[in-house]
Amino acid sequence: MSSAPIEKYRTWNGVVRSPWLACVPMVRVALRLLYRRWMFWILMALGLMNFLFNFSLIYMKAVLSAQNEQIAKFVDSYQVTGTGGAYLEFMAAQSSITALLLAFAGSTLIGGDYQHGGLVFYLSRRIDRRHYIVGKLLAVMTVVTLITTLPACILFVQYGLMSSSLGYFRENYRILLGILGYGTVFAVVESFVLFAVAVCVPRTVPLVMTWLGLAVLLKLVAEAFREINGNRSWLLIAIQDNIYRFGRWCFGVQTTRPPSPEACFAVLIGVCVACLAIILWRVRAIEVVK
Repeated sequence: MSSAPIEKYRTWNGVVRSPWLACVPMVRVALRLLYRRWMFWILMALGLMNFLFNFSLIYMKAVLSAQNEQIAKFVDSYQVTGTGGAYLEFMAAQSSITALLLAFAGSTLIGGDYQHGGLVFYLSRRIDRRHYIVGKLLAVMTVVTLITTLPACILFVQYGLMSSSLGYFRENYRILLGILGYGTVFAVVESFVLFAVAVCVPRTVPLVMTWLGLAVLLKLVAEAFREINGNRSWLLIAIQDNIYRFGRWCFGVQTTRPPSPEACFAVLIGVCVACLAIILWRVRAIEVVK
């Protein structure tokens, strides 16, 4: 009786890619998970209402300015002026709906990995914990960019195309840099904080309550301490306000009242470092056998 031949291992002749490229499909899968939820589209629609309102006003101003300059100035009272302050206020207004959207995204993209074993699945592959962390952070940053930075860039391009001269882009390039700078800082800080909250409170309802309550509580505590001793440095406790103050510097809308943009930026870096330490601590606690 002849024994069956034993199959030998075959060598891999393909190209071995870096594990860091796994972050790209992680972002793609994360966005697909969100796109399948009706709540995501409701929150996106609410977030885009402010964008459509400003988009319509910019078009209205371009049409009316050629007929009546007074009407165009009246339209400018709604902050559609094409200045850095106008784009700053637009992106700041988007932060409220962004907080709700991130609460939903955090429970779906990060909290779900802890509840349903998704983290074990990712780490059982040829990726490390750092690749998982970067991939999830990029996914959350993408969501923030879609609701804040991208609409602001579209409004900037629209205003420039509908202005009297295309020199608007050359004369106001600082505004575009401000949009990208403020949007990047906002996306990075919010992603780190959301990730840290989600790994500590993975369940949906506690996560949403913790995430939304954190922003309100920190602002109330900062205002309370400022009222007690009159020191405005206590305002650095409020993370959202620090992002807004740094955004004022990005758009050139500076103020002489403390805290300074440098102090706000330093606090934001400290917050990201602290959140990263919490994330690493919680992710390393997951034991995976590969």
